[in-house]
Order: sequence, then C-alpha cells, then structure tokens
Amino acid sequence: MVLVGMTAAAFSQDFSASVDKNPVAQDEQFTLEFVFSSSGGGSPRNFQTPDLSKFLILSGPNQSTSMQIINGSVSSKQSFSYVLQAREQGKFSIGAATIESGGNQYRSSPIELTVTKGSGAHRQQAQAQSQPDNTVQIGDNLFLRATVDRSRVYQGEQITVTYKIYTRVRIVNYGINKLPTMTGFWGEDLDLPQQVSLTSEVLNGKQYQVGVLKKMALFPTQSGMLNINPMEMTCQVQVQSKKKSNDIFDQFFNDPFFGTTQTATVNLKNEPVKITVLPLPQTNVPESFHGAVGKFSLNASLNKTNAKTNEPISLKANIVGTGNIKILEAPKINLPNDFEQYDPKVSENINRDGSSIKGTKSFEWLIVPRYPGEKKIPSLVFTYFDVGQHRYITLKTNEFNVLVEKGSAEAPQIAGGLTREDVKLLNQDIRFIKTEAGSIREKETRLIDPVTALIATLLPLSAFIGLLVYRQRSLDEMSDVVSFRSRKAMKIAAKRLQSAKMLLTQNNAEAFYLEISRALWQYVSDKLSIDRAELSIDNVTITLQGKKVSEELTAKIREILESCEFARFAPASSTQEEKNRMFEAAGNIIVEAERELVR
Repeated sequence: MVLVGMTAAAFSQDFSASVDKNPVAQDEQFTLEFVFSSSGGGSPRNFQTPDLSKFLILSGPNQSTSMQIINGSVSSKQSFSYVLQAREQGKFSIGAATIESGGNQYRSSPIELTVTKGSGAHRQQAQAQSQPDNTVQIGDNLFLRATVDRSRVYQGEQITVTYKIYTRVRIVNYGINKLPTMTGFWGEDLDLPQQVSLTSEVLNGKQYQVGVLKKMALFPTQSGMLNINPMEMTCQVQVQSKKKSNDIFDQFFNDPFFGTTQTATVNLKNEPVKITVLPLPQTNVPESFHGAVGKFSLNASLNKTNAKTNEPISLKANIVGTGNIKILEAPKINLPNDFEQYDPKVSENINRDGSSIKGTKSFEWLIVPRYPGEKKIPSLVFTYFDVGQHRYITLKTNEFNVLVEKGSAEAPQIAGGLTREDVKLLNQDIRFIKTEAGSIREKETRLIDPVTALIATLLPLSAFIGLLVYRQRSLDEMSDVVSFRSRKAMKIAAKRLQSAKMLLTQNNAEAFYLEISRALWQYVSDKLSIDRAELSIDNVTITLQGKKVSEELTAKIREILESCEFARFAPASSTQEEKNRMFEAAGNIIVEAERELVR
C-alpha cells in the first residue's frame, strides 16, 4: 500500500516482460510477468495481453503496484503476472504485450521459451512449498468492501461503485486477481491517482486505514434486480506470528512486546452488491428518444448561411451533459429533397474525473444544396430521460435559413474524409440547338415497317407500367417499418461483424467486443421488433419464447449476449483464441436465428 508521493524531476517510462524460469519442465509452473516502470508520473491503462493459448493459465492476470521515493525522486511499478503451465514440449514464442500511458503505446519484447519433458517431481515440490508452516489470524482487521452511491436507479442511470480496502495491519504488497464482472451493466472506469492514498475511517466502532482501489461508473442496460459481482485480490501483510511451540524461549520471544512478526498472504473478496433497476416509463415516450438517460443540452451551428449550388455546407451538433456519452445517437435531420446529405463524422470528449461521466458528443454532417433559392433546415431534435425530474425532456435547436445562389455546374470534391461518389448533376436535359439544317433528301423506302413501329410503341409503355408497379410495391414494403427492419436485420449485423473482424486483426480487444455486442443487440432489436429503450436479455428471451423459437437457440442467444457483456468489461484477460470463438459463435447464432425466425 502506497501513500501519496512527490513529483519527480525526471520522467521516463519502460515496459518489459520476463519469466522466472527458462527452460521450464512441461509439468512445472512458471510465472510470466509484465512490468510497467515509470519515473516522474504517468498512469498506464488498456493493458493488452499476448496470445497465451499454448499454455494453461493457472492464475492471472494478477496486478500489483509499488512505489519508491529515493532522495525526493519518485518511481513506480505496475505489474501484470500470470502463473502458467506448458501444454506440450518444444520451443515457444510469447508475443509482445501492449499498454498505453500519456497518449503513447508501449510494447514489451517477445520471449523465447524452451519447454522440456516433465518428471512429476516439480508438482510434488510445489505442493509441499504451498503448505504454510504458520497460521495467521486476520479477523476483521483486513477486508475488501464495495460501496455504491445509490442502490435504486432507473435503467440507463449512472451508479458509481467504489472498491475500498480497510486495514488495521501493515500491507507490504497487494495485487488484483480478478476484476469484477458486471452482467447487465455498461461500465466505464473512473480516473484515480496512480498511487493509493490512505485515509482514516471509523466503521463499526473501529478505526481503519482506508484506500480506494477502483472506481467505476455503471449504467444498467436492463431492469430488475441486478448483482455487482465481487472483486478478488491478494495482500501480503505483516502480522503477529502464531507459531506453536512448547519451548519456553519461543514463548518468551513470541510475546507481543518483542514484535515477532511474519509476512503472510491473505486472499480478499468483497460481498456482491444488489441493485434495483426500475424500467423507464412506457407512456408518452417521444419518437426522438433513443435511450439517453441523464442531463444534457443540445446546440447546433452552420459554418455558413450563404452558399452556392453544389457547394458543401457543414452542419454541426453538440450534445453536452452527464450520462453515458458513448451510446448517444445522432439527432435525425429532415432536410429538403433538394439537399444531398452525407453520413455524420462523430467525435467524443469524455471526462472521467470525479464521480460521474461527463462530456460532449459531436456530430458533423456535410450537406450539399442542388438548387438555388431560400432554403430552410428544420430544427434538430434530441430527447433524454431526466432522472431528477422523472420525465422525458425534448430539446430542439433553432431552424436555419440558407440562401443558395446558382453556382458551378460541377460538384466540388468533399474534403475531410467524408467523400463518396460524386453526386450526379440534375436537370442536364437541355442540349445546344442545332443551327444548321444539314442535307435534306427524299427517300422512297419506308423508314420502319408497321409491326416494328407497334412494338417500339408498346415496349416502353409496358416497361413504364412495370416500373410503376415495382415502385409502389417498394413503397408499401418501406412503409411497413417493422417488416423492413426485420428483413434488413441480418444485412446490418453482417456489416457490424465485418467491422469486428477488422478490429480482431488489429488486436483491439475492447473495440472488438463492443462491435460484437452492438451487432448482436442491433440484430435482436430489429429482428424481434423490440424498441431500444426496452432492450434487455429478459425481454429478448420472452419475445423468442413467444415466437416459438426452440429452447436450445433461445439459451444460446441468451448465453452469448451475457458472455459478450462480460467480455466487454475484461477484454485484456481474454486470449486470441477466445476472441475467435466469440466471433464465430456470434455469426453462427445469427444464421441459426435467421433460419428459425423466417419460417
């Protein structure tokens, strides 16, 4: 446990990897450790482990933090360790791990490991060494506790959970063995100082030294009674030795006045926390509500109100406030038909300091007017549920008036990475008048026979009637929103899975699991016609049962949704093999669901 430090004069950072044995026997355990060293500050995050599928992971990732102050110079180390055992003999390469700090990414060096034939003696020796010679009594002098700022919230409302360690003994070192899993929650880590500061707190009449180890903002994604699962950690503490002996000298020197102590390892685990999540009101829900819960403001601006035809205009909207910034969707734009609209460029600025998630989400559209005249861009509309007022609040921006003058005949290239194929120019059906008659002479033969003339007349008419029938059928299908969403569900999910596959090759675990989660939730929302505000694992299960979907497929869908939610909060602990399995399972389940639901 580390108390508040000082500011170092020099600044340097290093990320290294090592094993405690090399070569190692096949039946022998060994420790793989990644250490991030920092001199002068810097808080690491987003640790990504290499592929460890060729080894049995017996423990890990185990985290520990330490700090030293020498002559006023502060240095700290954060380690991530695994206890592994080789599956087979041979030579293996342990790839590079990555970690981020101060906007930079650091990579460890690969390790070449030789695994020899096992003898069986190593396991017996390890078991013998694990048996403690002394017993220690910790009691209530050391424990881990999770507290929440509220235990009864609306779906989508933020809960802040804080993990604290309470101690009345001296802690030499500690490490986090297992991060908490949050099924049914969207989680964001809140920023904390790299060094843990101890404060005094009285609990149940006893005074403890208390340190905050982890702080998270949780947003429930479903209603009902949910559990915030425990975090597990290991502490090395110095305690009074309880070694039993009949020797009078041992009894004398074990007296507390002589301060005989020993270093012991203690495993800690906090109690789970129950949260009651209320569903959002289902009456008078505005059409512009898409799941935003918190407190927000909306503003919009144009980069110019005077433009020429085929000249791009930038329309920007900012949603600012407190809540789950990442899930905010772009307000819908209802432009006049003579405007061309491009997909928005989205950016986020999220502040995770303090006890709540705050920030701004910006959307920027490029719109291109095609005809001259005075144009009006309607207001942008955004709705959120205000937990303080217990009601939906709809925000609107002002309308924009744009004066469009006649410009060039060609559309300019759109900058900023938002281009697509040049939009075809409209109304280019006027050609130059031919001023010379040319040669005129009479022909005795007929230009075309009557049968050919009749066919040439009826064929375009038939094609025109067929086009009208096809267009009307398309309009009828588009007007049925539920049917349209259901038919497009698999196509949209396939696009998201393709994006997830690209993220998989880039070794971006957090973004990969987020994209897989979006693909699955988007698919069940569209296929089962469940509104996003009501989307939850329980609602999906009930709807599948109502559609007579087999119990086996229903269980698979529920399991992968829960697994995906779990993996999003511990992406660093998953192997490449697990990510591949998750990707294949998501695709297979969507295909199975498509077969059953279209019957």
